[in-house]
Amino acid sequence: MDYRIGFLSKRGEMADGIGLSIGSTNLTAVVVDRAAVTRSPVLTIFPHRAPEVGVPSENPNLNERGLILTDFVERVGDPVGMLAPDGSSHRGEAVLADALAALLRTLTGGRPPADPIAVTHPAHWRPNQVAALRNELAAVGDFGDPVLAPDAKAALVALQDNPGVPTRGVIAVCDFGGSGTSITLADADNGYQPIAPTIRHTDLSGDLIDQGLLTHVVNDLSAAGTIDLASTSAIGSLGRLRAECRRAKERLSTESVTALVAELPGHRSEVRLNRNELDEVIAERCAISCRCCRVPSIGPGCAPVSSWR
Repeated sequence: MDYRIGFLSKRGEMADGIGLSIGSTNLTAVVVDRAAVTRSPVLTIFPHRAPEVGVPSENPNLNERGLILTDFVERVGDPVGMLAPDGSSHRGEAVLADALAALLRTLTGGRPPADPIAVTHPAHWRPNQVAALRNELAAVGDFGDPVLAPDAKAALVALQDNPGVPTRGVIAVCDFGGSGTSITLADADNGYQPIAPTIRHTDLSGDLIDQGLLTHVVNDLSAAGTIDLASTSAIGSLGRLRAECRRAKERLSTESVTALVAELPGHRSEVRLNRNELDEVIAERCAISCRCCRVPSIGPGCAPVSSWR
């Protein structure tokens, strides 16, 4: 199935649509020719108004206290509810649907969406997870009849237009996400249909790279004898330093050198990181991921993998 058909008008013409993307690190909403709206997958529930998605640094409407729910993307389809700080129980798919509705309101300025909606979900999700989210989106009622598509399929559809993908052979779509890596093999000769279930493994993820950079920075500071991590006050400082490492990692995707501020008990300094150091941190885990991509059998009648994206 070509998921672009979800944006066809009643007259058979291509119409602009709203795209919502689900990830363990980010939830994103976009309309053609407009800047995307990105929020962290954090939902705050208020007793007197609609929920808000994101964190205060992203969302200025988070200006009062509420019930905060996190880690719900990974819990979609789990029959066991999530336990909130106040002791209440919540299903992961219900929380995600509310978060997507809040994201949609942000994108449209609170107006009902006039365009069709497509929602991309992680390609490794099982059918029961997709069905659970579909049911909750219908219960929320703000989404009409949305198209739900694996993100790997949506990526291939988009890449066919710009910059283009091969029209023959097998294409590997590698999604290096915050909580793990997903690898999908698609047959270009058969409408880019997947030829095997998406492979998911957690040996390479954004979270582990952040942890690896943190270890690298702390080891360098410890070798210089400038920090003491024995005190309990260091726990919060390490958490903040890990967030600094994550932001440094993101900057190094476009810059060759960056700096971060290391604030630990009794110590404050600026630490420089370059792309070679980042490459060393991820090299071993990336090699594991590449080996995983070569393992799946391609299946009868398919050419070997000929393109990497």
